[in-house]
Amino acid sequence: MNAKEFVGLWKSEKEEQLKLYLSRGGESEVSSKIEKMNLSETQMNQLANILDDVLTDTYTTMLCGLDGSASIGGIQQEYSIHDENGIPIESCGDIEAEVYEQFQE
Repeated sequence: MNAKEFVGLWKSEKEEQLKLYLSRGGESEVSSKIEKMNLSETQMNQLANILDDVLTDTYTTMLCGLDGSASIGGIQQEYSIHDENGIPIESCGDIEAEVYEQFQE
């Protein structure tokens, strides 16, 4: 696995999470709470845009934090991410570059 694949998996996870949150009759706590709000279509679209932005910001910060280009809890340092065979999936800056490529489309 390389940085492009790694970030792509997280991007897919973010999209699935957003879909789950916004699904009517969904099985998540978040989707149940949203459904109980009884939002109009316009309000639902606004909420979808807000949630998409929140998830994008969260995943971007987390992934850039792991890459060492952003802080996690006020501490900024590089972390090494390896696949199950112990092979590094990235070099410093690879994840950050992919995050901006895939999340900031």
